[in-house]
Amino acid sequence: MEFKIKNFLENNSIVIDKPVICAVSGGADSVVMLTILKKLGFNVVLAHVNHHKRAQSELEEASMRKLAEGLAIPFELLSYHYTGNDNFHNDSHNARYNFFREMCKKYNTNIIATAHHSDDQIETILMKLMEGSNLYGYGGISICNDDGEYKIIRPLLCVSKEEIYDYANKNKLIYFEDSSNHENDFLRNRLRHFVVPLLKKECSDLNVKALEYSIQLKEAFNYIRKQSIEYLDQNNNEIIVESFNSLDIALRKDIVSLLLERHSIRKNNNIILAIVDLLKDSSGSKSIYLEGSRFIRSYDKGYIVDKERATNESVSLGLNDIVSFGKYRLYFSRIAPQKGVKCVKLCYNNIVLPFMVREKQDGDSIMTLIGNKKLSRVFIDKKIPRESRGDYPVVLDNDGNTLWVVDLVKSKALYDMKSSGDIYLVCEEI
Repeated sequence: MEFKIKNFLENNSIVIDKPVICAVSGGADSVVMLTILKKLGFNVVLAHVNHHKRAQSELEEASMRKLAEGLAIPFELLSYHYTGNDNFHNDSHNARYNFFREMCKKYNTNIIATAHHSDDQIETILMKLMEGSNLYGYGGISICNDDGEYKIIRPLLCVSKEEIYDYANKNKLIYFEDSSNHENDFLRNRLRHFVVPLLKKECSDLNVKALEYSIQLKEAFNYIRKQSIEYLDQNNNEIIVESFNSLDIALRKDIVSLLLERHSIRKNNNIILAIVDLLKDSSGSKSIYLEGSRFIRSYDKGYIVDKERATNESVSLGLNDIVSFGKYRLYFSRIAPQKGVKCVKLCYNNIVLPFMVREKQDGDSIMTLIGNKKLSRVFIDKKIPRESRGDYPVVLDNDGNTLWVVDLVKSKALYDMKSSGDIYLVCEEI
């Protein structure tokens, strides 16, 4: 297996000419990775994180210290105690990688190694297909991530979990099993236990095929991404409608994806397609709300307005307008929408257009059937997290009164005119 991994690194042009900070949890994967890199003659550092979440955490730490001593390599420890309330996985991930980067500085290197293997790759690709992603995401786990400052390598992506266990047992390596890996509460575990075994029965070399698939998608993505970077750099992070629409659709979608990434805005295929669609013409000005920020197409240019500037801005909604807001599209219709589509019924003769659409602002309120209510209280009562409140369109009438907060509350005025309604305000998911 050492020879297989050596060839894998060389064939993928991964040069290891500095110490390697090895992320070693104590499981079979990371213990095998560390052992093989050491046997291949690389200068390795065992970096272990004790999360203090399980009874055997202290045993794992002691065992990893002993392993480092036996290999005559440095042992580095992060003793991590989570103090948050609801996002352990995200916070602990950030803490781990901050620790690894600190170790890079200490040992004058930029190389971090993690023990993801080809079964992890299969599971990740399946999850991305189910969740939706871009070309890069569908390719799963990268063999190497190099941001110019740090390089994260994954030497075991060429081997299966079965090969790892075989190597560990033949070499009498001591490792620990995380009991949570056997539970089916998480999607990854369900795929691992039920779906992947069936796929392997149909395709005996699924692990190899998944790696080939990943490499080809990453290569295609990197080719397209270079052009996207060049386009946005040349245009100061703006999209010029005429030149943009002359490009291949794959490049257009990635330019939009990169622009969202540069503004740290979460994206999915629906949002990307909505922006591409918005840029198909240059008449007038339209926008899409994105987590409090806005993508604006103003005549011949498209650009993102950051959260601070976008917060107090409203978009006009007239009889023939279509307003995009995050994952929604709002418009008026004389025909009742399909069942399940969000809408409110209006009496056309009793409304004055245009309406306005925006996100919630401090001080907003709505007149309900039982009296006036602050929108802040509506969001609290509905248990909407603060960071998600900008995702809900707020519709105001021509006088600035709140008519509707999509999915959450309707005003008394809407209930009063419902029986005589002859037009619909529709809010459908893009």
